[in-house]
Amino acid sequence: MSAESLSAEPLSAESLAVDMIGGSLQYADGAEAELLALLCAAEDRRVGSDELASAVRDWPTAYHLAPERAVLLAPIVISSGDQVLDIGAGSGVNTRICADQGATVTAVEGSAARAELIAHRCAGLDTVRVLCGPFDGLGDKERGIYNVVLMVGVLEYAGTPSGGGAGPMALLSRAVDALAPGGVLVLAIENRLGLKYLLGFPEDHLGLPWAGFEGYSAGQPTTWSRRELAQMLASVGLSAQKWLFPFPDYKLPTSVLAEEVYEHPECVDMVDQIVGHPTASEHFQPVLVADDRAAHRAFLAAGLGPEMANSFLVVAGRSPQAVQKRVDPAALAWRVAPDRRWRWRQQAVFAESERGLVVQRRLADQNRASDFEGWLGQVEVAEEAYVSGKNLEQCLLECARNGDATGIAELLFSWRAVLATHETPVATVAAPHPYLPADTSRALPPEWLDAGPDNFVVTADGDLEFVDREWQAAGGVDVRLAVVRGLWKMVSAMLSARCHLPWPPTWSNDYLVAHLGGLIGEDIDAELLNQWRQAEDDLIRRVYCRPTVRLAELHDAGSRSRLDLFGSSLAPYRHLENLVHRQQELIAQLTSLNEMSEHEAAENLDAAKARLSRVEAQAGELRAELAEARARLARLAWRERIHNRVAVLCRWFRARAR
Repeated sequence: MSAESLSAEPLSAESLAVDMIGGSLQYADGAEAELLALLCAAEDRRVGSDELASAVRDWPTAYHLAPERAVLLAPIVISSGDQVLDIGAGSGVNTRICADQGATVTAVEGSAARAELIAHRCAGLDTVRVLCGPFDGLGDKERGIYNVVLMVGVLEYAGTPSGGGAGPMALLSRAVDALAPGGVLVLAIENRLGLKYLLGFPEDHLGLPWAGFEGYSAGQPTTWSRRELAQMLASVGLSAQKWLFPFPDYKLPTSVLAEEVYEHPECVDMVDQIVGHPTASEHFQPVLVADDRAAHRAFLAAGLGPEMANSFLVVAGRSPQAVQKRVDPAALAWRVAPDRRWRWRQQAVFAESERGLVVQRRLADQNRASDFEGWLGQVEVAEEAYVSGKNLEQCLLECARNGDATGIAELLFSWRAVLATHETPVATVAAPHPYLPADTSRALPPEWLDAGPDNFVVTADGDLEFVDREWQAAGGVDVRLAVVRGLWKMVSAMLSARCHLPWPPTWSNDYLVAHLGGLIGEDIDAELLNQWRQAEDDLIRRVYCRPTVRLAELHDAGSRSRLDLFGSSLAPYRHLENLVHRQQELIAQLTSLNEMSEHEAAENLDAAKARLSRVEAQAGELRAELAEARARLARLAWRERIHNRVAVLCRWFRARAR
């Protein structure tokens, strides 16, 4: 332990020494004491361990403990023998990741409380050194020796009092001074012009919508656009740059895209499949003003995907050779399913190969004893060809956005027809389990547990091809439960996308699933829905580190409808707004009749009257829906107002704390 220890209480014998290189900077998010207790008690302190992940309960604990934190550096090649400098190391997440890959790491953290967290997170690792104080406190002997310098979520604070106040260019220059010949800077930061900000999400640091678009004041945390940031890096000598794009952001990413994926001929569909929702609201509830997936697709189609990504991950160096060896040039994207337990966690890499585009999968736990845990199994397919085309979920969402109920029915019928070709009669069930109950009469093969629309690709021939057969259910899957599971996932995708559905917004989710089932000849009643929930409950408990939130959603969502979603206060009135526009068009047509001949005017008037009659009939139906909507909104409005007010206050307090 350094003579200048961080606290009056001695660190445990398991913790590393912490050396002071200057005064401690005063910033915190309020979770430091809780995190210290958790890390001191934990046996497995690796990033993403089940033990740490299970302690996540809110945004601060998620930021420091969630498994998604490990995804950001998945594309970066860190090797044994590398010297890594982690600037603004926080609680040591990236320090620990690099050390576990064999690197020797120096972690510099301005906050004494967080430096202590690093010391405990990396306890027992003799390749880690922890320094506490401002980055300026590093001596000249630290210059020119590091192969990799990490700056994750740090540059935006460089001009604030809590970040030292020297400004971003001074911090970048010092980071470059620390680089060895052939070294690289790895920088992660939010995009000032990110898609989520455009859609009205509050700016991450200031808590206000569109704050970054309007400009930052002196002394505030500041982010930049891609062009601005590229110029800043080039001005300090880092003109060779590899741009990567974490989604939904760099803090808790589930996927990271290489810039090359945006140049792929199937960019729009491929990126949409890999990323899914480009925004996230797990730990707060923003007011969404648009369908975020549809908006993302529009920017992708316009060639603006990289410019509108929510966050940047940049590998920058003095030479292209230095940058190229740090990221696999064949890889287009990395994806990890969030919040899974360690034994089920799997990384997928989309890469170009001699066979064309392939998906390479690797399990986090390479030493597990069995592919099955009870009735649930998982198969690792090391490499398989990427199947081109829209998946069925994307096709269904497209129909929903267009109000095409007939198209939805036809697509679901084709999906059900494929399932029918693989189901077999069952006389008796030897080993029943939640997804294969004793009364099963028709079953799908074991690997068809996850045979929802999102895992069927529409090929160029119009056929449906089942992909990503990761999960298995011992003995098979009851076809009725598989259908309900697929329909529920589809309804969830539609609702979470905030797209306009061709059904009344008052329909509950359970009613909508039953309605869709009826379209394809499946009788889905309350008893079957309850049986499916019990089966899904068991699956969630087996797979996820933090099942509580998912289970609550599973058991509460059935009775809710689209009106219960947090969204724009105008959302329930969009149908009425469209109706008003249509009536205005009719008025405009009627006023122009005096310019027509008497015969033409009569014909147009009759047509207009017929259209007006139809509109009035629709208006009657909508008035009834609107009355019910108003009643439900009156019950919900107070919850949203309180939630939004609390969220703003929390962000204000965190900003003041920094």
